[in-house]
This record gives sequence, C-alpha cells and structure tokens, in this order.
Amino acid sequence: MMEIFKDEATKNALGQLCDFCLDHNYKITVAESVTSGLVQLMLSSCPNAGFFFAGGLTVYSCMQKFKQLGISNDMCQASSGVSEKISESMALQICKKFRSEVGMSITGFASPMPEKGIKELYAYASFCFKDKIIFTERLTPKGETQLDIQLDYASALLRLSAERIIQL
Repeated sequence: MMEIFKDEATKNALGQLCDFCLDHNYKITVAESVTSGLVQLMLSSCPNAGFFFAGGLTVYSCMQKFKQLGISNDMCQASSGVSEKISESMALQICKKFRSEVGMSITGFASPMPEKGIKELYAYASFCFKDKIIFTERLTPKGETQLDIQLDYASALLRLSAERIIQL
C-alpha cells in the first residue's frame, strides 16, 4: 500500500489546516497540476473532511487551465503551464469557482521534458485566503522518482500553508 504522507510534519500540517477550516467554518479548495490530485487525496483523508473540503480540480494541460479556471492560454503556453502568476491565478480562480475562503494551487514539473527544453524540476505553490494571495513559493523536489517528487510537492504545499494560517 502506498503511504501518502512523506513524514510526520506533513501529517501535522494537514491536521492544522483541517482544524483551522473546521474551527472557522471555512471551505478549502485545491487546483492541482503536477501533483495530479494528491493534495485533494490528502485533504479528503482528514476526519470530517466533508465539513470543510469543498473539492478541487486537476488541470494538467494549458487547455484545461483555460477551460476550467480561465487562465490565459497565451500566458500558459509561454511558460509550459508553469509560473508564479499561473499558480496564483489557479488559487484565486478555484476559490471563485467553488466559493471557498481558502484556496491552494500547485503547478510544476515532476519529470524532465527535453522536447521543451525543461531539464530542471520545480513547481510553484500558492495559497490564498479570502481572495488574497498569502504566499507563492518556488519548490525544488528532493525525490528520485516522479511519484516521490509529486509527493514532495504536495507535502511542501501543505506544510507551507499550515505555517501561514497561524498568522491569519
């Protein structure tokens, strides 16, 4: 069986996010690309997830980022779907689409794409609260396999989000 949590810090961060939303009656939504639904899986594994997790979208391609979230196709194509601005737009748009107070997003590369000149692996993760971007971070993975890299990204987004909600 696959272990979805990389470490205890990720489990703790997830608990903090769940408690924050439950305590304040907030809804949380996720727009994912590179993590292919892992963040949604992690959130849905929380006790009482139905009370705070409104859902999410996996928008892997630029076409879906445009169709589902209104991300400019020109902007998306220019960066192969991965940029700070795209991540922020994904977080803001998923909140609008689901009418939630809290939104998280992540877009990046979990494997090289030599045909597009992409050798370096990285992702951008964003967190918004009540229509305001709280943070956007560039993430660099430590994992060896594509799945390990995706899990690294998902864990990092949860940990960074939990660190920031304390300040809200």
